[in-house]
Amino acid sequence: MPTLHLKKQQLINGYRRFDPTRGMEYTLDLQLEVVNQKGHSRSITKRVHLVRPLSLIEIIPMPYVTEATRVHIIIPLTAEDRSFVNHFLEVFASNAFETSENAILTFLFIYDPEEAQHVNHNDIFADVKNQINVYERKYPTVKIPWISVKTEIPSQIKFMDIISKKHPVDTLFFLAHINTNINTEFLNRCRMNSINNWQVFFPIHFQEYNPDVAYHNQPRPATVDLVKDAGHFDRRSFDEACFYNSDYMATRSRMVADVQENEDILESLDIYDIFVKYSGLHVFRAVEPALHQQYRYQSCNPKLSEDVYHRCVQSNMEGLGSRSQLAMLLFEQEQGNST
Repeated sequence: MPTLHLKKQQLINGYRRFDPTRGMEYTLDLQLEVVNQKGHSRSITKRVHLVRPLSLIEIIPMPYVTEATRVHIIIPLTAEDRSFVNHFLEVFASNAFETSENAILTFLFIYDPEEAQHVNHNDIFADVKNQINVYERKYPTVKIPWISVKTEIPSQIKFMDIISKKHPVDTLFFLAHINTNINTEFLNRCRMNSINNWQVFFPIHFQEYNPDVAYHNQPRPATVDLVKDAGHFDRRSFDEACFYNSDYMATRSRMVADVQENEDILESLDIYDIFVKYSGLHVFRAVEPALHQQYRYQSCNPKLSEDVYHRCVQSNMEGLGSRSQLAMLLFEQEQGNST
């Protein structure tokens, strides 16, 4: 076989792109000098594709899973979330109802004690229930169940205790948020990354920035791309989770002794905390490009634990805009004040 020697002469073009699931990807157009065994040479142009991975690649043996599992999507709703339901249902209908996605959507209506007292003659979720009826009539094969709970402090664990008892042990849950845009690509990753008696999945969604900051004095785009000026991966948020009911039930059973000593931990911990502390399972947390959330200011409940409350506050602050966008707004404000 003839031997060829390649020598780089110059870089003609270069392109790089950060893929949050792989690392930094490069596409390079190189001008190379090719020299054969006889010493003859000529110049050629070659395109190469390279990747610099995020970390060392390690092959981990995993149990077999499929993309055929039905996903039960749980959406908790408080009074302040009602205005987002219409958009959520529109997106979900096009991504799931119209494609016959193997998923069941369930709403969890959260009433505080005062709201619960007036539910018979002034139900704060009456309009949402009417919207559900509209979609069930539009899609005759679709049923959207809902569950009502009354509580002073909206605790993830207390909600899941109620939901868990209403579903079989082999149910795959996706605990989501009303601002989460759910699609088939993500649901398949939820199925593949949640492994019964082995692993739970906590995706890190892409959080869009406040459009008043990100697109200051600019027209807002019809669709938001996954770029650094449009938003960021919100590592402070642990609202979304994929896990099997049997794993949740086993984890809760290991909490019994601690709960008897201090019942307040049901309100101070969230689902992520209990899986990390009590489950013994792999807790897989990774950025998820297919999971987007629209911008909204979150109401942080000071009655929850200090850690959960602090994460919520930090998420609000970091979700306003990038540092350069915020700096530009401050600069414009300072210029305006000085004139």
